[in-house]
Amino acid sequence: MAQLFDQVLGLPSGLIGTLVFKRRKGANFISTQPAKRSSLPGAEEIAFRSKFALTGKVASKINSIQVVKDLWPRSAGRASKFNDIFHANYETINTAQNLGTVKVTPGTGFPTVQPVLTAGVSGIHLATEAVGVNIGIDTSVEKYIVAAGVIVLQTPSVEGIIPLEILAFKTIQQNLDLINPVDCVTEFTAETLVTYQNYTDRKVFACLITLDDSGKPIRYSSTIHS
Repeated sequence: MAQLFDQVLGLPSGLIGTLVFKRRKGANFISTQPAKRSSLPGAEEIAFRSKFALTGKVASKINSIQVVKDLWPRSAGRASKFNDIFHANYETINTAQNLGTVKVTPGTGFPTVQPVLTAGVSGIHLATEAVGVNIGIDTSVEKYIVAAGVIVLQTPSVEGIIPLEILAFKTIQQNLDLINPVDCVTEFTAETLVTYQNYTDRKVFACLITLDDSGKPIRYSSTIHS
């Protein structure tokens, strides 16, 4: 694919002859029309497609949690935060059968002590020992704490539904307390609960996030998994 700089053609879009014109983020690109392949995809290509699709689903759900999306730095150039989330997770996700690790946040974050992340009957429970007073958190600015992340659902208990689904979640914010244990819970309802309970294999990846008075995320923990 090439980029089109000369605007003598105006702002073309679509198929013109054997060339395809596209506009992305205000820029013009030109490529040849894709041709129908003459051979079946091999095992390596199928594995690549599967990993690409899985990573895309995970990244899309992480990107949908505004308080988590805000933690990711703005990229230089035309790349979106979704692209950065995708690339970071493509390095750590393996396959649906051997999931690997999901990166909810862009870095390691502050440590948690004896975290226990549980996928319960109708929701998610995250409990840790006290966050602690010596990890750089500024309580004059950071007032609240929430847990947020994604759940990878597999092994359907209902016939006819897709074999893998991803859900995003965020708990209700609570007052930030550095000296007592953290206990965050979210209970699913309606369609989300139905989807959640339609699968028996649930892998959860989450983090703790501190917020200021306005709800802006300030600091985050390392990613915790169930």
